[in-house]
Amino acid sequence: MCNKNSNLNPENSSYEKRLQGMSPFEIKNELIELAKANARKSTATFLNAGRGNPNWIATTPREAMVLLTKFGIQECRRVYDDPTGIAGIPSASGIAERFGQFIESNKDENGADLLKDSLQYVVKKHGADPDALIHEWTEAVVGDQYPTPDRILRSVEAVIRDYLHQEMSNNMPDSEVYDLFAVEGGTAGMCYAFDSIQENKLIKKGDKIAS
Repeated sequence: MCNKNSNLNPENSSYEKRLQGMSPFEIKNELIELAKANARKSTATFLNAGRGNPNWIATTPREAMVLLTKFGIQECRRVYDDPTGIAGIPSASGIAERFGQFIESNKDENGADLLKDSLQYVVKKHGADPDALIHEWTEAVVGDQYPTPDRILRSVEAVIRDYLHQEMSNNMPDSEVYDLFAVEGGTAGMCYAFDSIQENKLIKKGDKIAS
């Protein structure tokens, strides 16, 4: 535990007053320092789950990504395979069946269960066409259409919308549909939002926005 007179002690009244004048990012840094201090005095492992540069990774989705990439390259080579290291682009026809065969032959590989469960979830929950879904995933993982599309993938948007509905609406019945447009970070998101507002004539040059 922290010393009661320490500047990092949440029970210190002066510390509490200092928090009131901090920005969310400054508070986040303070909480990280508190967690580090406590971890040094216990057997607990400090996990930084804040924005940017965490000290841990989630292995399962990365393993699924590696396995999906392997399938994607296999699909490209099925269309065209040049010994110099050049392959074709994935074909949507029958790709879901080939994906099922691939997962079955790699069922003991890490990440296989997540890919299989993800396919079943999107197909059953959202009625996605299996060929269109797997083709979307495959083109995404091999990056053959970059920089198209310029927005979030349809299947990914559906899953993230489910997650937001679960976390932000307490699973109440859908009252509105989230229209998602993924961007690299918060700054890019604000730029897109302001550009959209300006293009729709809601603000003009010189206007100010209160926060």
